[in-house]
Amino acid sequence: MKSMTFFHKVAILLTISAIMVASNIYTLIPIYSLLAEDLAITESHVVMAGGLFTLFYACGLLSFGPISDYTGRRKILVFGLLASALTTLAVGFSAGSISLWITRSLQGMTLATFASVAFAYSYDLFTFRQRTILVVLINTGFLIAGIFGQVASDFLANLFSWNSVYIFFSAVYFILFVTAFIVLSESPAQAVDRKPLSRIFFELLNDPRLRKCYMITFSLLFAIIAFYDAIGRFFSGPASDLLMIRLVGLIGATLSLFTGKLIEKWGELKTLIFGLAIGSSSAALLLFFHTTEALVVFSILFVSSISLVIPTVITLIGFFGVSQRAKALSLYSFILLIGASLAPPAAALLPFNGVLLLLSLLFMFNIVLCLFIKEKAFRSADAG
Repeated sequence: MKSMTFFHKVAILLTISAIMVASNIYTLIPIYSLLAEDLAITESHVVMAGGLFTLFYACGLLSFGPISDYTGRRKILVFGLLASALTTLAVGFSAGSISLWITRSLQGMTLATFASVAFAYSYDLFTFRQRTILVVLINTGFLIAGIFGQVASDFLANLFSWNSVYIFFSAVYFILFVTAFIVLSESPAQAVDRKPLSRIFFELLNDPRLRKCYMITFSLLFAIIAFYDAIGRFFSGPASDLLMIRLVGLIGATLSLFTGKLIEKWGELKTLIFGLAIGSSSAALLLFFHTTEALVVFSILFVSSISLVIPTVITLIGFFGVSQRAKALSLYSFILLIGASLAPPAAALLPFNGVLLLLSLLFMFNIVLCLFIKEKAFRSADAG
């Protein structure tokens, strides 16, 4: 049993790390044209660098959870931050298309050391209540990163240069590395399954409880990115109002702080359905209300939905994964990112109302999936 002081230090460290690590998924978005002009390359080459980052990040998410079963969680978390500091600094010194593609690919791989390993670390060291709080805080950090990464990148690039964005984040990762080296203790040794990794992933996907959780997982970042992408394309008001709509959505992230209490009171299934119902109804109501005020209110509710559902799904996957927990959470992170990657093209292909209708129906479908997960499964998982 770890002390509360240790828990508080780890909670602060992992939350800040979540914000800073996930922020670099978004740092290129506001500086595409600036970077292309400075490096004298086409904007499409900069976009490709973003695509390569996502590809290598996804591969890393599938890899580092299983690797941490062998090496221990602490080594991956600590030295992953050091490697991230080095690769992020390298991005800042890119001199052309090739070097940008290589450094962003390496950055994506090293930053992938955090997400699934941090979740597994939380399960290994802490009680149910503590790990629920940690999962909530880490995911809140990921949600904040979606806005912080873009705002920080835009601010630093305009104040100094695009290089300063990556120099700043490199310095932050190095500070986090030193802090993690001091604060984090090693998690208990894990029993290692010698079966091929592909077979383990297949078995996880073949588990009907996990399969339903993964289907819900796919829709979560897909939904929030498609939602804000569609608003950005649809909204014709001042840029300051659009920024306000994005920023106030973070208010909804605070609902995630009550996830543990809701799970204790209602159970995982009812909490999951409640969160999905908020998301479905928010998207549906926006079909009829298009004012700035309505966008503000429903963006808060929509983010509330996602921030409630994500930690609940992670809790379930952690339970159902049992001895393969790190691999199950790696698969969760990978599927979440695949959904996020497909959101922008989906939002570009559909009109605003089409995106809202799709999201509302998608969440309703997820509610139906929840109804097929038996209460017995939760009790047996909790016992494990």
